[in-house]
Amino acid sequence: MEKIFNKLNESQTAAVKQSEGPVLILAGAGSGKTTTIISRLAYLLEVLGIPASNTLTLTFTNKAAKEMRERALSMMENIAYPPLLCTFHKFGLLFLKFNIHLLKRQNNFVVIDTDDKKKIIKKINSELPTPLIASEISRYKNSLLSPDDAYKQAELFNYKQIAEVYREYEKHLVENNLVDFDDLIALTYKLLDENPELARATSKKYQYIMIDEYQDTNELQLKLIQKLCVTHNNICVVGDDDQSIYGWRGAHIRNIIEFDQDFKGAKVFKLEENYRSRTPILKVANALIEHNRSRLGKKLISTRGNGDDVTVLNSMDENEEARKIALSIQKLLDKGVAG
Repeated sequence: MEKIFNKLNESQTAAVKQSEGPVLILAGAGSGKTTTIISRLAYLLEVLGIPASNTLTLTFTNKAAKEMRERALSMMENIAYPPLLCTFHKFGLLFLKFNIHLLKRQNNFVVIDTDDKKKIIKKINSELPTPLIASEISRYKNSLLSPDDAYKQAELFNYKQIAEVYREYEKHLVENNLVDFDDLIALTYKLLDENPELARATSKKYQYIMIDEYQDTNELQLKLIQKLCVTHNNICVVGDDDQSIYGWRGAHIRNIIEFDQDFKGAKVFKLEENYRSRTPILKVANALIEHNRSRLGKKLISTRGNGDDVTVLNSMDENEEARKIALSIQKLLDKGVAG
């Protein structure tokens, strides 16, 4: 137990110990969000005795999942096997291996990558830009639109063509027992949505769910999470409403802003102690962040104390800006400042 709590501050400790019900942990940059979420996982297993098989922790990259898994396991001594801590897409892959037969498809399917996807699309239609078609198909799948839906919604001729390509593309995947990256989540949701008993059984299996980088989730991922919580409301999400930068790929800031509407009775914890930067940097950052329109509000406080004033560099473009920053870093390194 000492391993879990000896490095946590008061806010982190409170968030870790709130084991039941919906929990939103608003974590500013450098505030120890990863430490908090893995400590919470360790607390559930090591202190409360929750079976590892009843937990599910999801994040966005394999690198983050690997790091979190290693750090969490280093805090635990009495577990027989590790909890499932993986990306959304890895969870979808595992789920489909056991359940895709319900869609009349074989579980020895092959997952295609982006290059394979583009090659298939180009064979179907080489006139329209392949990257555009690939992007639109991805958007359709993440919006749960079938080829028929996409065709009906299309107003321009080119987009009706794309919808037709989508139809042929889906036919090719099914006939060749293939799934693409988007299918890993879209088909998982489809199975849970069309099979209520499967949704209930899956939800009962994963009684404690945690999501990292929640500000980066999209609408489909939210729907999937809600299906996983159909028998309980033990959902804990960690994120920063001021760091949502993936809107261009479908991430929806409303997921974190309106978390308490999606999961009633949510408790909110704010991690505002910053372990990375000194006070002058955070003073400038807080002043800028306050202008963000969609935010729940928090103020970062430095644990490292005062430091040099922030230097403002005026640049004509991003290339000049990068050169100036690189030169400034080189000068500091030449003076012996630690990198």
